[in-house]
Amino acid sequence: MMIINQKDLAIINQAKKVMKKYIQVGKKISTIDHVKDYFIFHLGLYDYEAFCVLYLDSQNRIIALEELFRGTINESSVYPREIIKQVLYHQATAIILVHNHPSGDKEPSLLDISVTAKIKNALAFIDVIVLDHLIVAKDNVISLKENTKYNLMNLFN
Repeated sequence: MMIINQKDLAIINQAKKVMKKYIQVGKKISTIDHVKDYFIFHLGLYDYEAFCVLYLDSQNRIIALEELFRGTINESSVYPREIIKQVLYHQATAIILVHNHPSGDKEPSLLDISVTAKIKNALAFIDVIVLDHLIVAKDNVISLKENTKYNLMNLFN
């Protein structure tokens, strides 16, 4: 586990406040970069895996943000059924999936790709779009949608 001194922690907390302006209820997501930056500060220092869902309306405005699942140092159990329940509760028409890799490895695992496909397929039955799946690895973020290696697997086509 990384030890952060008080000065650096104060800077990080200030940055979190700045980034929170871009990720709040009612705010329109105009660029995925704001989402990436927010989650670097939100999940990047966690020493456990967390899986979050950003719920959006038809205009890509934020309805809610929830950390749905919390795991251990190297895995988190993710249940598509629970995501569907929350999507219906929030009446979302689109979501962005986000989880972290405390190890710092930003490459998605086969399980990450599999669960993304499973969630995407399940939500397609109720006309909800998975816009992206971001993986936060300390101070890096990979977008499965932007990364051609994973987009070739038709995750986001």
